[in-house]
Amino acid sequence: MFNMREFVKSGFLKAVGNMPDFWIILNAAGWNEKGVLTEDDLAEINAAINVKNVPSESDAADNPEETEEQAV
Repeated sequence: MFNMREFVKSGFLKAVGNMPDFWIILNAAGWNEKGVLTEDDLAEINAAINVKNVPSESDAADNPEETEEQAV
């Protein structure tokens, strides 16, 4: 049987890295307001976004020092 919640959630999880983070967050929040996604679903989507945004080791090697302007 078709499950709208799983359909929407899997679509957002697949979109991570392919769509801007803010777009995924805003749309997922809208589905939460409609009662389709739960707060646990939003936490799962947010965790996927956070994993994508962790700098890779090659990024860290390219920028070994962070300037004060970047830290602020």
